[in-house]
Amino acid sequence: MAMFMDTTIPLPQALHGIPFLVKDTFVTLDQMNTTGGPYALAGARYEFESTIMTNLREAGAIILGKTNLSEWGMSRSSKCKSGWLALYGQAVGGFYQDQDPQGSSSGSAIATSLKLASFTIGGEKTCGSILYPAQKNGVVGLKPTVGLTSRFGTIPTNPEQDSVGPITQYVKDSAIILHVIAGKDNLDCATESIPFDKIPDYEAACQRDALKGVRIAAPRSVYRVADSDPEVGVALQNAISQFRELGAIIVEDVDFEHWKPGSGQREDLFGDVLLREAFEEFFANLVENPHRIRNVSDLIDFTKSTSEEDYEGYGENWFGSARDAPGTSGSEEFLSVKARMEHLGHDVERLLDNHHCDILLATSSTDLPLDIGRLPGIQVPLGLYSADREIVRDSKGMVAKAPNIPYGITLTGRRYSEEKLLACAYAFEQATLTVRLNEEKLWIKPSF
Repeated sequence: MAMFMDTTIPLPQALHGIPFLVKDTFVTLDQMNTTGGPYALAGARYEFESTIMTNLREAGAIILGKTNLSEWGMSRSSKCKSGWLALYGQAVGGFYQDQDPQGSSSGSAIATSLKLASFTIGGEKTCGSILYPAQKNGVVGLKPTVGLTSRFGTIPTNPEQDSVGPITQYVKDSAIILHVIAGKDNLDCATESIPFDKIPDYEAACQRDALKGVRIAAPRSVYRVADSDPEVGVALQNAISQFRELGAIIVEDVDFEHWKPGSGQREDLFGDVLLREAFEEFFANLVENPHRIRNVSDLIDFTKSTSEEDYEGYGENWFGSARDAPGTSGSEEFLSVKARMEHLGHDVERLLDNHHCDILLATSSTDLPLDIGRLPGIQVPLGLYSADREIVRDSKGMVAKAPNIPYGITLTGRRYSEEKLLACAYAFEQATLTVRLNEEKLWIKPSF
C-alpha cells in the first residue's frame, strides 16, 4: 500500500499526518523507552532526540511506536536469533510459521510487510541490517551511503559504518522519506562528506524509463551465489532479461578484484574496537543510567546477572570479543586493519569504474561489502519460493526457506548514488510489481 501523499505540500510538511514506526534504537524524548532491546536501558533517559526523529516530526509524520530488533543491533552474541530481544521477545516473519525475519531491523521490516504503518525506519549497523530483513519480508529496504543521513541520537554499534534508512512498501515512498531525512547535521561529523549543497529530488528521479542506457554490472560471483539456489538463479536470469527489456545494458563476465562473497574477509578487530569505544561514549552521555553501566564489561556483568536476558541460552561472546580486543581506534594494529577493510570496501566502485558501469546488481542474499565500503544499496522484491519448496531451518531453529518466503535483488553503486539507485529500482519495480504478489502470500494477516 503506497502512502499516496500530496507531494505538492512544501517539504517541511511533506509527511503531514503520515504514521510511521521506528526501530527501538532511535532516541525519542517522549514517554517511550529507547532500549535497543535489553533490560539494561529500560528506564534510561537521554538529553537529545535523534536528529532523524526530529526531521520526521517536523515534516508532519506521526510516530506510532517502536519495533523489535535483534538485541543490541545483533552485536551481543552469535547465538542470538534475529528479531529476538529480552524486553519484548521474538519477532517472526509474516510469510511462514517460525520464519526467520533476518537482520537487525527485523521488526521494522515485519511491520512494513503487515502494513502496521505507512513506513518504518531501520538502521544498518554492519552488514545487511536493513537489506536482509527487507528481503525476507518482501518489502523495499534502502541503506543510504554512510553520512547521507544523520546517526545522532541512535544507539551505536559501529560509527564508521552505521547508516539510517527507510523500509517501505514501494520504492517511491523510500525516495520521499529519504528526501526528508537526508542532509548535513553538525551533530554527526560523517554528514560533512555530503558532496552537494542541495539534497537531490529523489522522488522526481523515479521514472518508468529510468533504466534506458544504464550500464549494470552483474559479477560472476553474484551468479554463483544465485545459482546455489536453483529457484533464485532462474529468477535472477529472468530479472536480468527484464532489465534488458527496460533498456539497460547488462555487463557480464566481470568480477571483483579482491572481494569474495561469503568468504569471511571482514576482520573482527575493526568492529570490536569501535563497538567498545562507541558504548563507552554512549553510556557516559546518558542523563539517567538506571543500572550504572559504563562499558562493555559492565554490560556483560549485567547480562549474566539478569535472568530475563537468558545468558545461558544466548551468551555474550561478541561482547566478550569487544571487551578483550587489543588497542584503540588510534592504535597501529587497528589502523592497519581499517586500511585493509577500506581497500576491500572499494571493490564495488573499482568494478564499476573499470567497466564503465552505473550500478551493480546482485541477489539480496549476496554478501556485498556495502558496510566496509560505506556504500548505498536498495533491496527490491523479486519473487517467492514455490509452494513445494522444501522447508529449511537455520542453525537456531528458525525457518530460513519455505513455501512463499520472499527473496529479492539489491542494487548498489558509488557513494551518494542514491538518486540513480532509486530511479533504476523504481523502473524495475513498476515493471514487475512483485510486492503485490507478496501481499497475497502473507501467513500472518493484518487485522484491518
